[in-house]
Amino acid sequence: MKKIIAMLLLCVMVLPLAVSCGKDSGKEALTTDTETASDTAVAPEEEDPLIDDIEEHVEILAEENKFKGKSFTWIGNGYQAPEKEEEIGDVQSDALYFRQRDIEELFEIDWSNYIPEDLEDKGMDPIAEAVKQDVLAGSGAYDAGYGMSFTCTALIASNSLLDMSEFETMDLDMPWWTQSLRDTYSMAGALYLVNGPILTCHYQDAASVVYNKVVAEDYGIDGLYDIVRSGEWTFDKMFEIASLVPENGNGSGAYRYGDPDAVSMLIAQGVTITKFDEEGKPYLEDNIDKTIVDIADEYCRIFGDDTQTVNTKGSYSGSNYENFEEKYGYESYEEMFADDKILFLFIPTDEAAWLRIHEVQFGILPMPKASTAQEDYISYATPVSAFDVFTPKSTKDAEVTDVILEAMAALGYKYFKPVFYDTMLKSRMVYDYESKDMIDIIFNTKRHDMINMFDEGTSINGPGSVVRLLNGAVTENSQGLTSRFFIQSKVVNGNIREILANLEADRNR
Repeated sequence: MKKIIAMLLLCVMVLPLAVSCGKDSGKEALTTDTETASDTAVAPEEEDPLIDDIEEHVEILAEENKFKGKSFTWIGNGYQAPEKEEEIGDVQSDALYFRQRDIEELFEIDWSNYIPEDLEDKGMDPIAEAVKQDVLAGSGAYDAGYGMSFTCTALIASNSLLDMSEFETMDLDMPWWTQSLRDTYSMAGALYLVNGPILTCHYQDAASVVYNKVVAEDYGIDGLYDIVRSGEWTFDKMFEIASLVPENGNGSGAYRYGDPDAVSMLIAQGVTITKFDEEGKPYLEDNIDKTIVDIADEYCRIFGDDTQTVNTKGSYSGSNYENFEEKYGYESYEEMFADDKILFLFIPTDEAAWLRIHEVQFGILPMPKASTAQEDYISYATPVSAFDVFTPKSTKDAEVTDVILEAMAALGYKYFKPVFYDTMLKSRMVYDYESKDMIDIIFNTKRHDMINMFDEGTSINGPGSVVRLLNGAVTENSQGLTSRFFIQSKVVNGNIREILANLEADRNR
């Protein structure tokens, strides 16, 4: 995450405008409209009418809630506002600082930030450990905080969090909260985690596809933005377009694809990994959806083919770099893409910053649809940089925390969206006006899935066996997926049942 923020800030400061030119391949273009890599001008941003509503909403909240010097402590891992006496020196710090200043002044509250000691060498998540200890002691040291999505599972499992669906002030129907929270994050009606513009990373973590404009020009590929706008940007269409790039048997030419991610591709086609029963309890189906099996069988022939796809095999992971340099002569997918060796690269939107500051000529596209019959493009809110907000049971005053979190989310939209979305993501990280439209499509249809929260139980070590299994089935070997998924789903469902049982026992005390 720190690397991502650094890239974003560097992107704002450097603003490289160099232009690369593709070679004339003489091949007929797929469509006739043009997309020039030299179009680097930034269109003026329209004023957001929601800002006036936000300011009025927060003012009304503040008129009704004066906390007269009460304290509020926000725990996180380093992306808080700077101390008041520190000099404000960059756009991220400014945005965080102004939000905190507004809340302190409007609500008459004493806000402090806490960054726990790093426990990585002990294999523990410092935020989870600090909050669990605080809840056990009942000391009320932290009122709210945030952590990586899959690490927050440990806090849920240990009964350390309040059910925020019972908060009366937080209005999850407002655009400063993720709109799908009740559908994708509820656990038997309870809501222990929330997200949205309350955190800067809300504007960084959606799955997307970038295409290399030099490679596209070499092979007469054009009009991709119009294909997206027409609703015809499907996986079949992507495969059709990519087939204009010859198979790369000896590795000297360009590859069609790089770093395919199975979960992102499945969710893009309307597949839901985590299901919910009639009581709202999450679970995985024992028998894998036939749609997933069919997709894996079809895509493995494409993404598992070394002549089409840049792929490191043997790990059942879409992001494994082991032996990558030995195999391809580059340190990463991004470096290969930057050297015009990949046409389509699957990345989280935040990685576009690296491409931009390295002067790569690229365009950004949403994940393709399953078919033209699918109404919307769907972008997975990837766990790579996704954080969630929680409220510890030991919070000193839940009603105060409820109000402050609502104000944080609303003012987060006011201060973070112009900086991280309108300026950094939509203007500074792309080369053309069309990519700005694509980013709107991507973020307007962002969807979460709880699979990464349960895949390894309460492990803090990242995506677990089901995610690795699905990635491997799409990029390495799809045979036996049904039986392998059956075994892994039993493990995950056991994790879920244990967590739900602990929560139920706690409620009945």
